[in-house]
Amino acid sequence: MIRKHFAGFAASALALAVSAQAFAGTVTTDGADLVIKTKGGLEVATTDKAFSFKLSGKLQWDATNFDGLMAADQNQPFDDTFNTFIRRGEFGLEGTAYSDWDWGLRVSYDDSGEGDNTAVDRAFIAYTGLDVGTITVGRFGVDYGLENTTSSSWITAIERPFMYDFLNGDEDTKFGVNFKHSGDNYGLMAQVAHYNTYESADEGNDEAYGYTLRAHWAPYLNGTDVVHLGANYHSSNPDDDRSRARTRMGIRSDNDFRLTFGDVTVADKDVEWVLESGAQFGAFRAQAEYFQRQISGETAGGADSDVDISGYYGQVSYMFNGVRQYKAADGKWDKPDNMKGSWEVFARYERSTIDSDANAIPGNLGLAGIVADDTSDEFEASAMVVGVNYFATPAVRMSLNYIDYEVDNINTTNQVGGKSVQDDGKAVVGRLQYVF
Repeated sequence: MIRKHFAGFAASALALAVSAQAFAGTVTTDGADLVIKTKGGLEVATTDKAFSFKLSGKLQWDATNFDGLMAADQNQPFDDTFNTFIRRGEFGLEGTAYSDWDWGLRVSYDDSGEGDNTAVDRAFIAYTGLDVGTITVGRFGVDYGLENTTSSSWITAIERPFMYDFLNGDEDTKFGVNFKHSGDNYGLMAQVAHYNTYESADEGNDEAYGYTLRAHWAPYLNGTDVVHLGANYHSSNPDDDRSRARTRMGIRSDNDFRLTFGDVTVADKDVEWVLESGAQFGAFRAQAEYFQRQISGETAGGADSDVDISGYYGQVSYMFNGVRQYKAADGKWDKPDNMKGSWEVFARYERSTIDSDANAIPGNLGLAGIVADDTSDEFEASAMVVGVNYFATPAVRMSLNYIDYEVDNINTTNQVGGKSVQDDGKAVVGRLQYVF
């Protein structure tokens, strides 16, 4: 009977999707009545909520004009460069079966310098029937840090702070097991997972698994007014694999150029932690996060090699004709409560310090000619980002950001392509987004 119920539900959902396009036909079920939602997409559920089915998707089209250090690999190094590309293209299915079993499947497209990449980046099953929490198994995104836990559809700037480039705990899993317990104003999460970052170099055959913890709490929560605090820990468990400290400085491009400030060839330790804070009162919102990461290991020749990274960002924003929603159980920001003509302006300052042993600093930092000025000194990377978001409809968002960045300890006496190396630059980035 249960199989017949589920099969009938799935067939009815498909028939509804087809009939909605054809604007004709009658749908009947042999089980519970169905509730159909077409606002912002297609969602079908039984009235008892035992079964549900939802289609979702996202398209983010970016245009970027940038110069300086992050344009070093272009045909005309360091000059103005204009790129357009699909930042994200996603199509997903998710739902519930037999009340206590959630599932999800998503295909994503990413147009990056490594080539057009289409992959299944979500494929999971979650059991929600335990009073103590939810267990998720499979391939999924992890809640890690305040801005990273917030969906890429609703983050404040076009790109998250570049401190996340230096972290591993925010990566999507290839396979993992996650446990999450949530209350009205707090949440606890523990996870063990395998990532693309590491394969076990020691044994060669086994996958390497990392470990992640997160705790968040809203000591004050009154509607959309909130004070948020959180802490995260991640151990990559590199198992003698390679660990690097790299960043795009918040600028995506066709070539996907990145700067590498630290490279430990045989890493036996790679741990990090992140502290979160945020607050919103009315239309004003502020947040800041701080992180540290320690990589320890050896060079290929057996010499000790370490990289220590730390950094922070601070961000303020103000929304006109709306306020950001906050999901207390997940510890994250969500879409605005009004998305029909609302505006948001913001400013963010970010800074990270990378202290690498001389033998952990690459011979070039991502491109021949880009080298450290002093291998005994630290790298300091900083950026100022300002921008505006316009939420035209619940499905359409338009964003415009200006970025001014600089990296200290770059040798500017060198040349690339006959031009002197630069250690700073600017960028203007625009995005058109459609979600359902």
